[in-house]
Amino acid sequence: MLEVAKNIYCFPIPFRNSPLRELNGFVIKGEDKHLMIDVGFNLPEGYEAVTKAFAELGILLKDTDIFLTHMHADHTGLIEQLKKECGKIYISETDGYHVNRTFNEEYWEKCMHIQDHMGFPDAETLPFQEHPAFIGGVQTHTNFEHVTEGMFFKYGGYDFEAIDLKGHTPGQMGLYDKNAGILFSGDHILERITPNINLWDFEQDYLGLFLQNLKKVKTLNVKHLLSGHRALVSDANKRIDELIAHHDERLNYVLDALKDGKTTVYEVAMELKWNYGGGYFGDFPAPQKWFSASEVFTHLEYLRRIGKVNVTMDGPTYKYTVA
Repeated sequence: MLEVAKNIYCFPIPFRNSPLRELNGFVIKGEDKHLMIDVGFNLPEGYEAVTKAFAELGILLKDTDIFLTHMHADHTGLIEQLKKECGKIYISETDGYHVNRTFNEEYWEKCMHIQDHMGFPDAETLPFQEHPAFIGGVQTHTNFEHVTEGMFFKYGGYDFEAIDLKGHTPGQMGLYDKNAGILFSGDHILERITPNINLWDFEQDYLGLFLQNLKKVKTLNVKHLLSGHRALVSDANKRIDELIAHHDERLNYVLDALKDGKTTVYEVAMELKWNYGGGYFGDFPAPQKWFSASEVFTHLEYLRRIGKVNVTMDGPTYKYTVA
């Protein structure tokens, strides 16, 4: 348990079989009402970590509201257990809608069809039953209070404003107190590792939104950036510059792969160097291939939107060439 600012506490919520290892669980402790930000996977060790933390803080779940920054199961899954005891549960309408679909097998079958679009060999496709979000996600419907940008949350002497940080998910939200200079960023900005930017659909430019919201955060007075995983961010603007540079470099690598004759998302992913598992996509476990290839798909669609690549269809598979 670490007090990262007055009345704001951080504690680890452990993950099983995940390269992320744990979630940074945050609690804002007030006099009568408290706020928890994100909750972890729906796993027994997560519930144990939360209940132990609340006992150490001397507070009760029934006096605690919960703010979910985004839909991912490593931030929302434990709501399945906590909703029986806690107060209000806040999330954006978009991400809340998706959370309440993730226990539906029809939803998952549709989601996994993206592997056909990416050109995955049949032998390497990930069954939805093995997807971490299916394993550690919610199992029943949750009644959410919907968050919109500009809403205020007053807990522990702070006056946090909800800000739109979409990109990592379609409806990710952050909490920002401009007087204290504190931002809860969810997975929008992480230290040492780069947030995964997936292609959620073909309606929005998710990499473009992510980069746009990085630049928005840079206009804020952020002295303390409290992120969802790993070390807390020591210098927000420096880390934002690093993330923008990373994606610029990644876009160039993707274009180079296309110039070398690769056309499908899977082929481009095999060509890139990765800071994971020895750096070779072909050696990744199936869940990590899913996340990594989906990010390549997002980069290719960004390049298509700005006119640098063209796309054609070969059955269900998208094939890209340099424009």
